Amino acid sequence: MFPNMKLKKLFFWTLELLALAVLILIVSGFDFLMRPINVFVSTVFVPLLVAGFLYYVLKPILKLIKKITVFGRHMPHQLAVIITFVLFLAIIAAALVGLVPTLIREITNLITAMPSFVQDVQRFTSETVNSRWFENLNLSVNADQIRAEVSKYAASFLTITAGTLGTVVATITSVTINLVTIPVVLFYMLSDGERLVPAIKKIFPNRHAQKISELTTKMDNTIEKYISGQAIEMLFVGITMAIGYMIIGQPYAWLLAVVAGITNIVPYIGPWIGVVPALIVASTQSWKQMLFVFIVMTIVQQLDGNFIYPNVIGKSLAIHPLTIMLLLMVAGNLWGIVGMIVIVPVYAVLRVIISFVLELVALTKNKELRQE
Repeated sequence: MFPNMKLKKLFFWTLELLALAVLILIVSGFDFLMRPINVFVSTVFVPLLVAGFLYYVLKPILKLIKKITVFGRHMPHQLAVIITFVLFLAIIAAALVGLVPTLIREITNLITAMPSFVQDVQRFTSETVNSRWFENLNLSVNADQIRAEVSKYAASFLTITAGTLGTVVATITSVTINLVTIPVVLFYMLSDGERLVPAIKKIFPNRHAQKISELTTKMDNTIEKYISGQAIEMLFVGITMAIGYMIIGQPYAWLLAVVAGITNIVPYIGPWIGVVPALIVASTQSWKQMLFVFIVMTIVQQLDGNFIYPNVIGKSLAIHPLTIMLLLMVAGNLWGIVGMIVIVPVYAVLRVIISFVLELVALTKNKELRQE
């Protein structure tokens, strides 16, 4: 029936994949089966994602500590893990003491001033659409329509703000559970992370063990390089934006800087998302303040793009910016902000796997030709 064994294997795996796809499609139609799975995945996914991110952020520090020699011997792995974890807890404690009270105060002030804040935004919009330069643009949109839209969104924002107060308890409970779970998961990742590659090698036959070890090492290095680099970028952007905001007298400087630093985890698009809240706050002051915010963001992004990014991430991923933009658009539409965060490292890992497979196939063909 089949002219050669390769076509037979291809036919077999095609049927297997089609059967698996049909099974997943059928199972996804039963809500009573999928709901517990969705709850389980949503509950476990966040702690694992955050702990995995922190693991790769702390991994370079762990490697550095393990190189320290004590009485002529390198630091034992478990002791290095404990020291790394204690340093991590110390940094978190310092942040709680130094930064968190400031953030809480600014968030409280923002919530308290929200009604007047919304009125200031409406006033700024009215003054802008009534200005002479706006009329000279000859826009087809009516000024009354713009004011009506702003008022509608402002009213809906206040309604959402008031309505979401009922979910505070549930949110606090979820955050508390994650705050307890994440450090535990992180500690075990740091402790047992180096055992992953040997464990994976045992699954495969001995003739493929070395190649699998090389593949997993490349994947691990790719993720480590990207995540640790992104963490440094986020820290740099957050601190420099805070300094810039304080220089120009921007209200809620630290809160807006933290937002800018966190959103910077999304390549290219993140910095523009992070500056939007600052521009909205600045709009309650003046056009001049908005210009200052934009200048600060531009300076920080130029420093980041020309000095920080090339040195901490460099060309290790070697992904074209257009490719990243397309990946972000697709992932954002399919999986939202989480998809935009994870899509670049996932793509980089998949590319490593594909390159490895192609290299393995080429080596196999060369061996077959030599044998002939």
